[in-house]
Amino acid sequence: MISSRTLISLLASLSVAGPALAQDNGTALDDLDAEWMNDTQIRIEFDYQGGACEKPGPAETGAVVDGALAVTIPTEATSDVCTLQMSRNEVEVAVPADRSVKQVEVTLLAPDGGVIGTGTTAVDFD
Repeated sequence: MISSRTLISLLASLSVAGPALAQDNGTALDDLDAEWMNDTQIRIEFDYQGGACEKPGPAETGAVVDGALAVTIPTEATSDVCTLQMSRNEVEVAVPADRSVKQVEVTLLAPDGGVIGTGTTAVDFD
């Protein structure tokens, strides 16, 4: 039989970790923005709530479908041992593209390959 002290500790742990564990794989990326840097590159910027010990890796582009460029950005662990501390992480990447691209569909991956968040935005012609 589980002691009441063990049960209380378990419930307290779940109340703290629950929101992180229940996080939807389709969480929207905050302040997602894309703009042309020049005729062959788009700069993509956004924020996300993630681990304090991770950083974005190189962006990977996919196919352009109906003017939308698929972009996947993996994250990498910066430490073998890390607390579960969450932080606001900023991402800025440049990706190759041609002028047929009108919007980007971004997928951010966790170090384990799971989806952290997604978002779609039009590419500004600044």
